[in-house]
Amino acid sequence: MTSTILEARNLNFSYHSGVPILNNINISIKQGQNVGLVGESGSGKSTILRLLLGIHRPTQGQILFAGEELTLSNKEQARKFRSHVQVVFQDPYSSLDPRQRVDQLIAEPLHSLGLAKDANIGGSRANIREWIDNQVVDALASVGLPADSARRYPDEFSGGQRQRIAIARAIVCKPQVLLADEPVSALDVSTRVRVIELLAELGQSRGLTIVMVSHDLTVVAALCQQSIVLEKGIVVEQGETAAVLGAPSHAYTRRLIESLPRLPVG
Repeated sequence: MTSTILEARNLNFSYHSGVPILNNINISIKQGQNVGLVGESGSGKSTILRLLLGIHRPTQGQILFAGEELTLSNKEQARKFRSHVQVVFQDPYSSLDPRQRVDQLIAEPLHSLGLAKDANIGGSRANIREWIDNQVVDALASVGLPADSARRYPDEFSGGQRQRIAIARAIVCKPQVLLADEPVSALDVSTRVRVIELLAELGQSRGLTIVMVSHDLTVVAALCQQSIVLEKGIVVEQGETAAVLGAPSHAYTRRLIESLPRLPVG
């Protein structure tokens, strides 16, 4: 039986103004099942992603990871959670520090989470450096970039290549869950297709569970087995993507399907 890896229970969220952004959200994400959070701008989908990541705290309700309530004030739990749940943001141009080489960018989670200590590779600097270098090269290979990319800087790459670097940074610590906030919306159409194919491949080869925010149901259809449709902070429809697309039960979902552009086939 597939286990629940990430869950939101009775989730409500408001900013300091008190205006509700999310209302009674209940989401259960099963291990190995990719989930799309879909809706127009202002629907609350990116806010849910930030709550799942622990950037925001819910006004009411709970976030659970592997059955345990997420309490990021618990430093050990927070470190474990960060190593298992990583994120890829929308803009590959602003998410990578142009002053750092690619190897430094990708290795950052390994350093900040202290994962070299967990690898039992010995305490010498040489051993740690070699282990980190190997992890970086492996992550680059997984996203289709050569090893010599490690010594270059972000501004030497195209937008699609930069997003591959951002994905490499996210997967270098071998997480269980990848949260992706509109990961292809800043890319041209042909590059968008290739990055979606890469995410699908990584999901298969690395056992990743991908939770992707998108305003475009066609992008979600290419990657996600499950879809959750949000309108003004409320879940209006959720279920298997094929069913949501093939026979939507809510008028809002039908409007999304009718109005959004399609990815090219083949």
